[in-house]
Amino acid sequence: MMADMSPTTAVPDPLRSPGAYAPLALQGDTLVDESGTSVGRRVGPVWSFMEKPDEFYEGKYNNRMRYVPRGDGWLATLPLRIVMQSYPTTVAAEVPKGATVVEIGCAGGLTWFGQRYRMIGMDLSQEALQLAAEDYELTLQCDATRMPLADASVDAVISSCLFEHLTDEQKTALLAEAFRVLKPGGKVVFLYDLWTENAVIAGYRRADPDRYQRDFLDHDGHLGYRSVDQNRAFFRNAGLRITREIFHERTPFQSNSVWKKFSGWPGMRGRVGRIGAALTGGPLRLPMLAALSLTDATLGQLFPQPHARGMITVAVKP
Repeated sequence: MMADMSPTTAVPDPLRSPGAYAPLALQGDTLVDESGTSVGRRVGPVWSFMEKPDEFYEGKYNNRMRYVPRGDGWLATLPLRIVMQSYPTTVAAEVPKGATVVEIGCAGGLTWFGQRYRMIGMDLSQEALQLAAEDYELTLQCDATRMPLADASVDAVISSCLFEHLTDEQKTALLAEAFRVLKPGGKVVFLYDLWTENAVIAGYRRADPDRYQRDFLDHDGHLGYRSVDQNRAFFRNAGLRITREIFHERTPFQSNSVWKKFSGWPGMRGRVGRIGAALTGGPLRLPMLAALSLTDATLGQLFPQPHARGMITVAVKP
């Protein structure tokens, strides 16, 4: 479709047309490339490159983390470590203040990130991005396997709980795009769930594979649960060098979200799930998350890496 050739306005760097990565201009609220072809539109603070909302994700994950620690110390950042499995603090340790950072699957965003970095948030949900725009400099509704960004234009590409939602082909394409938009020496920091051999989860999975498929995979859109080694291969095949790995929930002590899923199972397994959900939810949720974090730090290394339910991968573009 050709846009009307009315006067144009420049768009912020490093925005480019998806796929061609050519400069863009704004005609009214329509984004056009150099030929005048419409490639997207501006919707309030959000730059949208999608023709229609995503039926599964629109409005599904609108969580926003507003907590801002009073410093970078261990105690000040403890709430973030507890609630978000050390994802924000790992990013802060790996990426210097003032950097240009892309967060893929940003949902409603993190206020702390918006204060530390020049944040570019990407998500499929327009509703979530409207929230993230309160803290992030740019918010893009787009397919992250075709990022509308210039080559070598950002210092880091980060993501929390997105990678497990992608097929193998999408993971390969996303990491290729991350490699393209990163400057040399730029970093990827991804937190994601795994196909785990954890004794608790694997036991339930063997007992009822169909229910596991429904509750853990289909319900949450977890198309891409893969093992530790399989995920490592994706990063390495993209040309990235893995420099750090952090493993979560290797022990039988699991988070509330796991026990809540098990609570609907029949028989003894359901009763155990309900007990676990009661002990890790409600007013006990934050203390139990703190205990889970402590257990990971002290006992997690006694269990094999394939027993982890999730991990953080830090990788560098050479």
